[in-house]
Amino acid sequence: MEEKQLIQKAFRGKLIGKAVMKKHVVEVLAKMPSNIISFVTKQVWFVTSFDDAWAFTFTGNDFKNKNVIFLSDELLHEDVKQIRWTIAHEIGHVVLGHKNRFLEKFGREKTQEQERQADAFAEQFIPPPQY
Repeated sequence: MEEKQLIQKAFRGKLIGKAVMKKHVVEVLAKMPSNIISFVTKQVWFVTSFDDAWAFTFTGNDFKNKNVIFLSDELLHEDVKQIRWTIAHEIGHVVLGHKNRFLEKFGREKTQEQERQADAFAEQFIPPPQY
């Protein structure tokens, strides 16, 4: 089985939403080392809207001790480079153990530092988009 198929299978249903999102997530992870692939496929859910549903429901146990990365429909309409950069950046937040600023209040300085760190993580695997 091809590496990208193995990565998608390793998520075991934790890629929820549009096929285009799933494709981009797998493409980004395929550029990362196996320890990061393993961590992300076990610990992270990727969620976007569905083409054929207005809403969906999860239970609290679905996300217990896991991370969720939501990718908006607007992002999925951007250039491929922007989509993949954003996915790598968000994976960086998870791998680096960053806290969610909505749950833990901290200042602009800490937020900016976490953003710089996630950017540096992403740059190891995906070139940043140029505008």
